[in-house]
Amino acid sequence: MAQSRVIEAYLTELRYSVAKLADADDIVDEAADHLYTAVQRLTEEGIPMADAEAQVLGRFGSAALVARVFAEEAKRGAAVSTSLTRRAGVAAMASVGLVAVGQAGNDLTSRGVIHGAFLVFMAAGFAAFATGLWGIRRRHGGLGAVGRVAFWWFLAAPFIAAPFLYASPLVLAIEWLLIMSLLGVGMLRARVLPPPAVMLFTMSPLFALGVVTVMLLAGLDAGPWFLSLLAPVALGYGWLGWAMSREPALDVRSASSRGPLTTA
Repeated sequence: MAQSRVIEAYLTELRYSVAKLADADDIVDEAADHLYTAVQRLTEEGIPMADAEAQVLGRFGSAALVARVFAEEAKRGAAVSTSLTRRAGVAAMASVGLVAVGQAGNDLTSRGVIHGAFLVFMAAGFAAFATGLWGIRRRHGGLGAVGRVAFWWFLAAPFIAAPFLYASPLVLAIEWLLIMSLLGVGMLRARVLPPPAVMLFTMSPLFALGVVTVMLLAGLDAGPWFLSLLAPVALGYGWLGWAMSREPALDVRSASSRGPLTTA
């Protein structure tokens, strides 16, 4: 089929519109194949070339619209729910209870086997917390640059906090809160999980840190209030974990092991 100037002009505009995307060449090649094939089919049916081009381009959509769709998909990344991300969601929910019980027991006891058991609860809670963060990032296809920064920051956080000695647990907690908000920003762009849960997950750490900062600047003791301020953070994190655990896992095939939201 002869090259169409109309379609060539459209593809040039499309290439310009998607130039910033990593797979721009593939997008344009795929669009070209679809457009030329559709036009050829219509002309073989007896429709004049100009009319065929107009029909095909009208159905395909403007270059700006197509570019916007691909840009949105690029933000989402390889957002796929699997059995692993569902388990990570369960871990995220469990981390809230484990850390809460461990912290409460740590405050009420000071030594002995019982105190050690509560410390084990806290350690398990932190491990479950990390697993949940890993699952959130994996669920959203890595979250691009935001996800990479959050991942490496999470790994480096203990080493950054260590020089602060007795204040290192507080510094580590602040780092983790900021990491959660950073992930939340990427999740808001991806628009995969429930927006209210993502908003709570994103904004509540910033709110807690903001209140603590104001109290410290005012010369007040923020310590007794810090755990209370973390309640919305825990709620947002647990909510996201619940949402992830309820999603249908795409790698599960047997009917008996389907997720609760799987449809026939």
